[in-house]
Amino acid sequence: MRKYFFVLLVAIVLVLVIAGTASANGGPHGGYTATTDACAGCHRAHTATGPKLLVETSTYALCMSCHGTTGTGADTDVQDGYFLSTRSASTTGTANTTDNAPLLAGGFDFYKTVATTSKHEMTGAGNTNLAWGNGATNRGVQVAITDATFSCASCHDPHGSPNYRILKATVNGAAVAVAQVDEGAAKDYDTEQWSTGQSNICAACHGAYHKTNPGQGSTLDGSTYTHRIGMAYTYGANANPETVGMGGLTLPLAETGTNNTVACQTCHLPHGSSATMAGFANGGPTGSGTQPGNTTVADSALLRLDNRAVCEVCHQK
Repeated sequence: MRKYFFVLLVAIVLVLVIAGTASANGGPHGGYTATTDACAGCHRAHTATGPKLLVETSTYALCMSCHGTTGTGADTDVQDGYFLSTRSASTTGTANTTDNAPLLAGGFDFYKTVATTSKHEMTGAGNTNLAWGNGATNRGVQVAITDATFSCASCHDPHGSPNYRILKATVNGAAVAVAQVDEGAAKDYDTEQWSTGQSNICAACHGAYHKTNPGQGSTLDGSTYTHRIGMAYTYGANANPETVGMGGLTLPLAETGTNNTVACQTCHLPHGSSATMAGFANGGPTGSGTQPGNTTVADSALLRLDNRAVCEVCHQK
């Protein structure tokens, strides 16, 4: 009897843990019941118009039906890069997110009402499966990722995930762990709540840039040097670039309030940026924008701020 009770108890605990993990994803993404209606929101068994029985012609089109400019299923408009609390009564986050606030990940077509100058391309001729620095030694080189076509589902799992913002547990063949921190009843979409592993999602496809050794920027790594990532932020008198940024500019950090860790997303927007590049930032010293770091007026390399403001916020030269 004791053995049976113990097995039953373990089973109940596992069910509760799994249910708790799934429900943290929010909206139609996870938390399904045995008689869920969520499947019908995205799939049709016999009348689908897209692959994998989607009700839209592509994964991107399906995501934009809720998260796009004209979408009504979510308040997070990732196409235009802002939060609008009046779009969907079912969307969480209203209590913690300012109306019309710019989203932390930017936008695919616009950000802060300005057209993007760089983005992770989801549609059109630019939609490829190439990534700069894919692998451990390909910095400055574009290499194919495992997905035949890059889409929202290359990074996010629409069916739910144990990771922050339903980021996939496996991306480009690599295991990805990004700790949950704000996936409760009301999320916060305009203030970072990043915990450990925030850069892991980027490292899955851009591993050659994921360098964490002390002194990395002054140590030759192959044929070039690269900025360190994933370190606790301490630089001169600027104790926290989120609150003491030069000229009032700020940048987000991971593990805020504890380690103040610099993540890839501290400097770069994952979806798209409207930052402008002029002067030396337009082509760099070589006058060419063909390599990462040599940004141009037409390619801001997903940087959060104009020109090299992401450098000045921290280093204040």
